[in-house]
Amino acid sequence: MMQELARARRADAGIALMTTMMIMLLLSSLLIGFAVMVTSDSQLSTMDLGNTDAFYLANAGLEKLTADLGALFIADTTPTGNQVRALADTPPEFPDMTFVAPGGGDGYTITFPTTTGNPATGDPVTEVRTVTSGPFQGMVGLVTPYELNVTARKTVGAEASVRRTVQTASVPIFEFGAYAETDLAYFPGPSFTFGGMVHTNGNLFLATGGGPMSFTDRLSAYGEVIRTHLANGYPTTSGYTGTVRATTAPGAYRNLGLDEGSLVGTVGSAPREPGWTNLSTGTYNSRLINRRTGARRLSLPLTTLGTQPIDLIRRPPPGEVSLIEDEAGGRFARASVRILLSDTAANITSLPTVSATPPVQLGNLAVNPIPGYVVDGAHPPLPLTRDGSSTGAPGYASGSRFPLDTPRLGGFLKIEIQTTPGNWQDVTVEILNLGIAGRSISGACAATNPNPNAVIRLQRVRDDGTAIQQGACGVSGGGVVSSDPHDYWPNVLYDPREGIERDVWTSQHYHNQFLGGVMHYVELDVRNLSRWLQGQIGVSGPTAVNQNGYLVYFSDRRNNRNTAGSETGEYGWEDFVNSDSVGTPNGIRDNGEDVNANNALDIYGQTPRFPAGLATGTVPLTASARPWTWVGRDTSASEQYLSRANPAIFFRRGLKLVSGGLGNIVMPGLTITSENPLYIQGDYNSSAAAGFGEPNAAAAVIADAVTLLSNNWNDWRSFDEPHRPVDRPATTTWYRLGIATGTTLNFPRPAGTPGDFGTDGGVPNLLRFLEDWNTTAQTINFRGSVAVLFVSRQGRGTFKCCNNVYRGPIRAFQFDTDFLDLNLLPPATPMLTDVNITGFAQIIRPQ
Repeated sequence: MMQELARARRADAGIALMTTMMIMLLLSSLLIGFAVMVTSDSQLSTMDLGNTDAFYLANAGLEKLTADLGALFIADTTPTGNQVRALADTPPEFPDMTFVAPGGGDGYTITFPTTTGNPATGDPVTEVRTVTSGPFQGMVGLVTPYELNVTARKTVGAEASVRRTVQTASVPIFEFGAYAETDLAYFPGPSFTFGGMVHTNGNLFLATGGGPMSFTDRLSAYGEVIRTHLANGYPTTSGYTGTVRATTAPGAYRNLGLDEGSLVGTVGSAPREPGWTNLSTGTYNSRLINRRTGARRLSLPLTTLGTQPIDLIRRPPPGEVSLIEDEAGGRFARASVRILLSDTAANITSLPTVSATPPVQLGNLAVNPIPGYVVDGAHPPLPLTRDGSSTGAPGYASGSRFPLDTPRLGGFLKIEIQTTPGNWQDVTVEILNLGIAGRSISGACAATNPNPNAVIRLQRVRDDGTAIQQGACGVSGGGVVSSDPHDYWPNVLYDPREGIERDVWTSQHYHNQFLGGVMHYVELDVRNLSRWLQGQIGVSGPTAVNQNGYLVYFSDRRNNRNTAGSETGEYGWEDFVNSDSVGTPNGIRDNGEDVNANNALDIYGQTPRFPAGLATGTVPLTASARPWTWVGRDTSASEQYLSRANPAIFFRRGLKLVSGGLGNIVMPGLTITSENPLYIQGDYNSSAAAGFGEPNAAAAVIADAVTLLSNNWNDWRSFDEPHRPVDRPATTTWYRLGIATGTTLNFPRPAGTPGDFGTDGGVPNLLRFLEDWNTTAQTINFRGSVAVLFVSRQGRGTFKCCNNVYRGPIRAFQFDTDFLDLNLLPPATPMLTDVNITGFAQIIRPQ
């Protein structure tokens, strides 16, 4: 019994031991399981965190690659393939991370279709097509697609891959009916219809004093859309309540109420929300937008690179090379032909890329002979126009005012052509040998052209009523040109917009001239320029660079000096707004005066600068002369001669285009860029007989300011009662071209002035006028596009209508749909650029 009990106890002990061992084994398994689970969770968490890090680092690399592409595209709108591929050589650096593609290889790449079909060689393929996204959506531009691939791998093994597709797009400014870097305004009197898209990087002011005013395409403003006030703060309820119509769909119009702008009032007032957003994106289907409803800033590449739009037309500083870049710089370096004038040779020879041939001094040939210049009766006279005798017509440059034989023209001239990119050849003497003199502008001599082949004209046959020294009208019966410099006067016109500060002069002051309005200009004969470029006259023209047409650059800085004696390319006279009835200078920097935004009141332009050795004595041509000094107080012809025959004493320089009618412009196109105010006289790229017919060229001008002069314009009339437009009757004239130009600053309307004084005149007056178009209902026929790129630095005269400066035309304005075809654009048309993201994906694959 005892033995059985012992055996039973031993059996129970064995079972207990086995049970204990099994429990221990189970607990060990559970502990191991828990340990494995904790370790796995830790590993998974670490891997998940690593993958998240890799994803964000890959996106950071993608953003850098996108930004680098954007910066390259801004600097050069047509980069080479090697330039683009080089962007992948500088990935960002992060600790414990590399850019390696799955399976090895480069994990930081940019690819694109190439001209060779091989991704490793060739340049990007650029296509002309409709832009599918971004601010240019729906417009035709130069588009290049790119694919960006980035794989980020952490040292712990985590990895993420992302892909982005982008397109670079370039759209010409002339594809807009109106484009502006500044505020843009419309407030016409009569009915006005405007075609083409409208965009401004500033505010858009919409009003009309008559109406209706209709916009046929989309409107966008990066700033605000203002309906309650003009740009000078004048309320539209006082005379500007006409109908403004914008489209809700192509061809479908809706009236935009005075209370339907993006603000409840003028600039600075509260947003009108949610009414504006609902109206903009809903009622108008995003065809009328501002920044809050989808508008983006559309800028020229140079503004992103730290320069300004004005640099498109300005000479680069001496030794400056940054402006030589393609779209990032000015037209100085891109030109086919350059025409440069300055007071000293050094101001020209110190400019970048200028050829070594010295400039020609416009002075006394006997003292400063010009090698290669032909001196005979068949060529223009040199020395250039000079004072005659003290017996000449009273009041002009005679011995009683200046010494006998004082030159009326001065400075230095250099004309160059670019034969291949970056190679410049001097052609000054060749151009001079084609002639430099124009016909008289009054009397019987007006029909005789002494230099019919002249490309530029620096002077003209005098018209003071006294006998010409040699032959009739400067040309003898045998066709020999007068070589007597006393037979010639400078090219001068009177611009009342530049001469007066208020539109208030009455009949007793119609005859007064102000020295600030006496504009000395160089005449460019567009027909003869075209003939020279085609080899019909001269020799060198056909070797000038043809860039789907020709680009001419012009800059005349004679008399241009600041207090330090340096050229600025600016008038330097800003004290012109002021507050009294005639705008008397007050020495205070008023709103609207700081045209160059340097936070100073520049007044150095008020100081007269007489040619070296010139003696002065008779008022007003003394050291006390100022731009607002009156010339004469009566109807005496001698007062006209004083302005028309004397040398310039202020920096009042311009360029006038003549003979640019239909068929006279070189094919396929011509763009003329002027740092100075530009005047277009007569039909341009069209004609009164054929209208906008054929053969029209792709034409444009880019200038500080642009004034349209009719077929009936005559410089002489501009001095005969210069502040009475009825004495300057216009006639219907035709213009077909793109115009990029400057404008004036808006400022609060001074008390007692017209409601629109203090505005820039708006788009209908962006193209300036100096004649009476209204009395006989004459028409401005304009077909093209307009762009406001900067504030004018030289043509800074405030907008004035309609008493002393001009009386408005019938405006038949059309957008030129040819500009929607990039093959029909004027040469060197400025482009707006953007980089648009068209797609994104995260690439998910096994590690």
